[in-house]
Amino acid sequence: MSKIKEKILLNIVFPITDKVMGMYITKWYRQICKMQSWPENDVVCWQNEQLQKLVHHAYNHTRYYKRVFDELRLKPSDIKNADDLRQLPIVTREIIRKYYDEFIPDNLSKIKYRKASTGGTTGVPMKYYCDENTWGYVTAAKIYAWKTTGFHYGDKFVALGSASLFSKKPSLLRRLYDGLRNEYALNSVNLTDDLCAKYIDFIKKQRIKYIYGYAASIYILTKYVVEHNIDMTQIKAVFTTSEHLTDDYRKLMEDTYQCRVMDCYGAKDAGITAYEIERGKYHVGYNVITELVDCIDDNTGTVLTTNLLNYSFPLIRYQFGDDVTFTDETAGYNGKVISNVVGRTSDVMRLSNGHNLTSTGFSMIIKQFNVKAFEIVQLGDLDVKLSLQVDDNKFTKEQEDEIVKTILKYLGEDCNLLVEYVKEFAPLPNGKRRHYFMPQA
Repeated sequence: MSKIKEKILLNIVFPITDKVMGMYITKWYRQICKMQSWPENDVVCWQNEQLQKLVHHAYNHTRYYKRVFDELRLKPSDIKNADDLRQLPIVTREIIRKYYDEFIPDNLSKIKYRKASTGGTTGVPMKYYCDENTWGYVTAAKIYAWKTTGFHYGDKFVALGSASLFSKKPSLLRRLYDGLRNEYALNSVNLTDDLCAKYIDFIKKQRIKYIYGYAASIYILTKYVVEHNIDMTQIKAVFTTSEHLTDDYRKLMEDTYQCRVMDCYGAKDAGITAYEIERGKYHVGYNVITELVDCIDDNTGTVLTTNLLNYSFPLIRYQFGDDVTFTDETAGYNGKVISNVVGRTSDVMRLSNGHNLTSTGFSMIIKQFNVKAFEIVQLGDLDVKLSLQVDDNKFTKEQEDEIVKTILKYLGEDCNLLVEYVKEFAPLPNGKRRHYFMPQA
């Protein structure tokens, strides 16, 4: 029945939905399926063609790239492949903030796009645009990757994440679309035992077979399953995202559910997605050209991406703050493969009142305000300190009250929250700013 429903969704329902909502999921799903069997050289040729189109668009329609090319006495036709990209400067988030308006194409009104912003884990949240072409590719890549576990599009799954606490209510059309996908979003900023019990009861009653979400959140839920000796063999696959999947997290999930655990790496602003199709091997999507700079070891360094599809905010040689390791052991995959993400990790803060907090959830909350960076430190069983670096010209007392009110909701009323302001946080050894929390030692 799942296969029949999937065929109906992918071949009938979603092509219509794509047309009505201006998305390109079906188009890119079919393209990704087709490209899997291409020789590696054909993939490179396709990427080079897309690169040349992107470069011409960037030069002809954005002030930033027009100025950069002219200053370097380059023409768009000089950039034909990945090697040629090295003639161009690296684009950082600092550069984007400084020249933000210059990255916006003058024909933006002709492009279907969404407004977005980064989560702020490497500093101040950065605003950017993501066009529907990129969004469609990323969604299609997820469909393809998940299917390798036996998942059929339209199967029920729960998404454990940070529910949007301040966003607008989605449109009726969007809610219908999400309903067809059979996704059940569950807020996991604070997974208490009571909430874990509630979610597990829901999963069992709904006969849900797939769990998707933050690695730390799924770990907390799984730990509850083990501690209470609950039979969850109905779970057929687990998909972790947004945080580093530690060996301990993975082992507990695999031992508990006796199923495949697929980790996902990605950065929305960079357009990159990489799914662990094989254990320890993340297949990078065809939609980006990647390169390494500032290498610290063989095939390990800071990754740059050129998103070949995002015409609404073109970013060429974009440095978004992650260090990765590429591997030549591709096991037949015709694209790039990441074997390790060096620059991302996450911990769990456990309070004596039974509340368990994850750092990603806090980032989702605080990024809505004029906060440049933050640090949450657990001082004692029920004592927590929140340090904020804010924009003095924009941050208000009302915003502080809203942040404190929301965080206390998840810490618990019996928790003591100390708020302090700092002028600046010292950068971490990897160059990233403090935008995270520290559990008690």
